[in-house]
Amino acid sequence: MGVPLATVGRTAGVAVEIEDRNEILVWGYTFRRWKIALTAILSVFTLGLFSLVLHWKPVLFVQFLCDACPLESASIVLVRDDCYRWSLRRVYETCRGGGYLYLQNGGVLLEHYCLRYFTYRKQKFVWSTELKRFFLLTGYDQNITVHDMHNHDGWTSEHVDRLAASYGPNEINIELKSPLQLLISQAINPFYMFQLFSVTIWFSDTYYYYASIIVVLSVVSLFVDVYQIRKNQLALHNSIHKTDFVGVIRDGIVTTVSSTQLVPGDVIVIPNVGCVMTCDAVLIAGNCMLNESGLTGESMPVTKTALPVNSAYAKQMIYMEKYHAKHTLYSGTEVLQTRYYPAQLVKAIVTRTGFNTQKGQLVRSIMYPKPVDFAFTKDLLRFLFVLALLASVGMLYTIVLMGMRGCSIGKILVRALDLITICVPPALPAAMTIGIIAAESRLKKRLVYCISPNTLNTCGGINVVCFDKTGTLTEDGLNFLGAVSVSERLELKRLGWQKLYGFIFSRTFNGDLEDVDKKDASDGIVRCMASCHSLTRIDGKLVGDPLDLVMFKQSGWMLEEPAVNETAQFDTLVPTLVNAPDRSCEIGILKQFPFSSDLQRMSVLTRELSSSNIVLYCKGAPETVAKLCVADSLPSDYEHTLSSFTRKGYRVLALATRRLEAGFIKTNQLPREQVECEMDFLGLLVMDNRLKPETQPVINALKKANIRSVMVTGDNILTAVCVARECSIVDPSLPLYFVECVAVDGKMEVRLCPEEGSVHRYPTNPYKLDPTGEKPMFVKLEKNYVKRTYELAISGTVIGTIAEYFPHLIPKLVCMCNVFARMSPEQKTHLVNILQEMDYTVAMCGDGANDCGALKAAHAGISLSESEASIASPFTSKKPNIECVIDVIREGRAALTTSFGVFKYMAGYSLTQFLSVCLLYWLGTNMADFQFLLIDAALITMFSLFFGRTEASEVLAPKPPPVRILSVSSVASLFLQLLLMLAFQVTIFIYVTTQPWFVPHTYSLMGEVYPSYRASCVFMISIFQYITLVVVYSKSHPHRKTMMHNKLFFASIVVGTILCVVITVAPPDFAVELLVLKVPVDFKFRLFILLMAGVNFVACILTENFIVDLLIPKLTRHFKCGSTASPRYCQELSRVAGSIAWLDVSRKVEATDAFSLVKRQGSVSPTFAKNGETELLYRMESVKKL
Repeated sequence: MGVPLATVGRTAGVAVEIEDRNEILVWGYTFRRWKIALTAILSVFTLGLFSLVLHWKPVLFVQFLCDACPLESASIVLVRDDCYRWSLRRVYETCRGGGYLYLQNGGVLLEHYCLRYFTYRKQKFVWSTELKRFFLLTGYDQNITVHDMHNHDGWTSEHVDRLAASYGPNEINIELKSPLQLLISQAINPFYMFQLFSVTIWFSDTYYYYASIIVVLSVVSLFVDVYQIRKNQLALHNSIHKTDFVGVIRDGIVTTVSSTQLVPGDVIVIPNVGCVMTCDAVLIAGNCMLNESGLTGESMPVTKTALPVNSAYAKQMIYMEKYHAKHTLYSGTEVLQTRYYPAQLVKAIVTRTGFNTQKGQLVRSIMYPKPVDFAFTKDLLRFLFVLALLASVGMLYTIVLMGMRGCSIGKILVRALDLITICVPPALPAAMTIGIIAAESRLKKRLVYCISPNTLNTCGGINVVCFDKTGTLTEDGLNFLGAVSVSERLELKRLGWQKLYGFIFSRTFNGDLEDVDKKDASDGIVRCMASCHSLTRIDGKLVGDPLDLVMFKQSGWMLEEPAVNETAQFDTLVPTLVNAPDRSCEIGILKQFPFSSDLQRMSVLTRELSSSNIVLYCKGAPETVAKLCVADSLPSDYEHTLSSFTRKGYRVLALATRRLEAGFIKTNQLPREQVECEMDFLGLLVMDNRLKPETQPVINALKKANIRSVMVTGDNILTAVCVARECSIVDPSLPLYFVECVAVDGKMEVRLCPEEGSVHRYPTNPYKLDPTGEKPMFVKLEKNYVKRTYELAISGTVIGTIAEYFPHLIPKLVCMCNVFARMSPEQKTHLVNILQEMDYTVAMCGDGANDCGALKAAHAGISLSESEASIASPFTSKKPNIECVIDVIREGRAALTTSFGVFKYMAGYSLTQFLSVCLLYWLGTNMADFQFLLIDAALITMFSLFFGRTEASEVLAPKPPPVRILSVSSVASLFLQLLLMLAFQVTIFIYVTTQPWFVPHTYSLMGEVYPSYRASCVFMISIFQYITLVVVYSKSHPHRKTMMHNKLFFASIVVGTILCVVITVAPPDFAVELLVLKVPVDFKFRLFILLMAGVNFVACILTENFIVDLLIPKLTRHFKCGSTASPRYCQELSRVAGSIAWLDVSRKVEATDAFSLVKRQGSVSPTFAKNGETELLYRMESVKKL
């Protein structure tokens, strides 16, 4: 794209499209020599500070060194991503004699002798002279038809040489910076620069001891950071950077080359014994069995088949990786097995290489993690700015005070700048990470691995969790209950409108569940069970989808590999065979149409070895399979029988068959849509998908914590509702209604269908839910929690229709519905996005590849997988149940509480020290070097190290921790604590002057630090205040265990208290000398200081526990009653949770529009209401975005 969207200065940024429909904005600049010279001069005069500021702020860099220019003449570009992160990238232009080739839309090769490009986050953006814009250099997958892919025979050596010059080597190479480079890059970090600024001030102020210790600690911290970064880089490099030798077809012959030499469009040969993929490729011949667990979290092997080869289909269909995933082999996945015609090769076309692959995307997501968009982080930066403003006020106070006293400019400047280092604690960033590191470590012990630690604080605010059903809430394995077959019988029925009756054949179900073991090998259901699957043998063991395994084993048949090599059995004249137990029947599986979440079915082409007929067997969702069957083959009691099983929560599959007259060669050329149609219905398979034992306790725990649970599944809506009731996602005590779209009299209407199955039209009384009007329903809004008076369930097809006709209902539906059934993977992702737009903090828990999009989109994605990390989510649990959700939320709440506590403690400590120093400046003195050292090194550092080690509470509390630092309670807490600290410091500062033994000091311009009663008393009371603050802000209940459980932290408080008592009551002589104290002569006065510290402690605890935690929230809720400041989901729920009036909507729609919509999305089936009026219920069965 080339659309100007934003400006920097007067220049408009140009949008450049990248992956997943995202864009970056690019501005073009060129360097100016006079600006470079001026910048160099400013950098010299500021001792390099100006250069550092330009390094930290790319926008300032281009404004000071460059002039804006068109992108076609730019020598440097300024790039901004969708998270408003800025970076500068150099534009390169290279020329070579042989020229460059790169692929454009449709696989067209473009030739240029010069290549102009820039790289951004390991991806290359090339300038197009034809389009006059930069575009992302991707691969052989941009608007290429399936037909063109099948006709592609690979490149010549000349093509490869010129393509390699454009695309570079096919490798995911993590650049390993030298230790010196890492040291420099870390040293110029703003944190270390502020440390350098601070110690410079301290050294100039003769605080040698404290400054030296800070220098040592900073250097050690710097080297530890460099070591850790280097270690992580090496680990990532060693685990990612892998090369192999690959068979590739070039110049028409198969040759072996290094995998680094592959280019997009190469035709590679997948070896018989399997391999690890080093590129993304689309399969064009043969089948493969892959292990994708490391990439998607899918624990079971996945079957990949070749792209359909039918000419009519292939010419129209554009290859899209997202929709052709069943034909795509991803980099980093392991090919376990290949199968092919005996005389042919298993071939694939390289679509993407290097960092453009799916594995490259995973690596880039680790190297450049998306910043956590969290209110806590934003407020943290704002509050630091407030502290900086306060420091400015202190600087002004110091300048005026010391100026009036005639101090030198140098001394005034040092004292003023010293207040900045006190008011804005340089150790704050390091202290803030302590709770996150501790929480991550505890999660790891529970087998929950995190690749994005910054997400942990976000997890503390989670208020809705979306769960996949199968394999997540329910067991992977299925308990096979039986089959329901169809039979024909004579029935006496009325004929037409005459009063005539006659006997006709009617197809009905046989009634009860049947044992498949009792059926013979000629039964269609048994044959479908035995052949319609994707199972294979690896090392003699059957592997595949758990459902397929259960179904096949129940059939009693045997899967046998032919005598030829195991890797040569798909689509061959000697196919994979399934044999009846008594060997009376042998069926060869000729071709698979793999299961698709979008199509909700799979099928196989088979041939009985004693027959020449090709037979299709299909299994899938009953709603889908029924629409593909001949209407006369469906039992008359189909809907009733199906609903009777699904309402019990059973997993139901429909089976169908079709005899094809054409031979296999012709049939093999037909597209799937022309094969899977006009089938004869065989019957139903019924299985019990039991809840995991951990599911209901976890859902109940979430419910008690006021965390909403939502089921998002691809299963049947009745089955989903039954399981949701069983595990309490749906409240069993509330009425449940299915949301449907109905076309009546030229209008599309949204209606509610009770669980019993009939469709009703409800009254629009906004205060009544019950259709009889007997039960008034009211909304209760309290603490952002809305009490529901009814439950809703909806299918993906219906929500897709509502999104088109009634989009204003979508926010309300996602807030009210707790069951979303028949959802495609893309719909799951859109649902998560809409929940986020409604101000929910969303967690998503799933176990398979179908959930990848939703897992990545959620604030906290939790994947149930055997691997420690996957592209799917920031959290991966090796425990195959949803207990990990509780663990993540518990630790997230503990980490958030810790981060809040550490921040408020560090802010409170710095402000308390700021007040002490300001009081001492009034006396013309300052705290001694060792006084600073005792406070900052002995007390603050010790407390900070152990603050975050307090473990999370075992139980989730109903009220979540606050997520806003700048909330009324947080600001009031700091303000009130600061007032108390100031009051007690000023009190002791004044009260000591009234003592008979008090001797005032004499101010001297030459003096810096000298013994003083007032200064010593302020120091003595303040050291207790730091202990008070750490106890006040180390909150335990309800999200963390008590500090007694954190033994090291509790011990540090005890040790610190004892140390402060000794210094106050009976300090040793060496302590008096080091700390430059003037100890009060009267022992009772020293005890009085202890008493004041105790009163101060009690006052702070009472203020925090009663005023801040109880009174202020009540006042806030009172004044915010009815305010629009509440989250969007609360506003929506307050309008709809007690009324169904919002669902009473209709929209006039032309019949042609309605039927064209149905034709595009699915079929039309007539539904009859109880009043006898005929209505058409439009069920949209294909994928539709929300």
